[in-house]
Amino acid sequence: MLRQSNPVYPCHYESRCTLSDGRAVMIRPIWHTDSKRLVELFAKLSPDSRYRRFLVPLGTLPDDLLFRLTHIDYRKNFALVAVTGEADNGAIIAVARYCTDPCEKQTDFAIVVHDDWQGCGLGGYLLSKIIAAGREQGIPRFISIIDSTNRTIKQILRKGGCKVRYSYGKGFTQVELFL
Repeated sequence: MLRQSNPVYPCHYESRCTLSDGRAVMIRPIWHTDSKRLVELFAKLSPDSRYRRFLVPLGTLPDDLLFRLTHIDYRKNFALVAVTGEADNGAIIAVARYCTDPCEKQTDFAIVVHDDWQGCGLGGYLLSKIIAAGREQGIPRFISIIDSTNRTIKQILRKGGCKVRYSYGKGFTQVELFL
């Protein structure tokens, strides 16, 4: 497996995953060189999947956001990608991440899976892996704001094995996931 020349790169999170439909994917921490692949994933997402991930209608990924999504420290900010084929030349088909905001003293999490790869267990698998990474870093809980109609993430969270608390607002739901 290709490893980046980063001394803090957590290679122990590299793995292979066989999905419920029999397809296999490579799971690895995101690399700072994954910008092009993230843009390609974003371009292939349906408008609904884009909205459910970012909660705003985005036509493109702004450069500053793309930089923040790929340049992480693997401790307070962590992301895993699912890649078809080999780690260094396959397409990214899913991303799960958490990001700690020191000002708000909370850690957000998010998951997005390419529409053609949804429904085969990939989102749940990635969630379990970022939960493990969060626990390893001593993070006690994740928080996320989701669209209240997003039944898919609610189902994934139900199966995730962590205590979940929901707070409902106008069109959005805050999810608190206790690790």
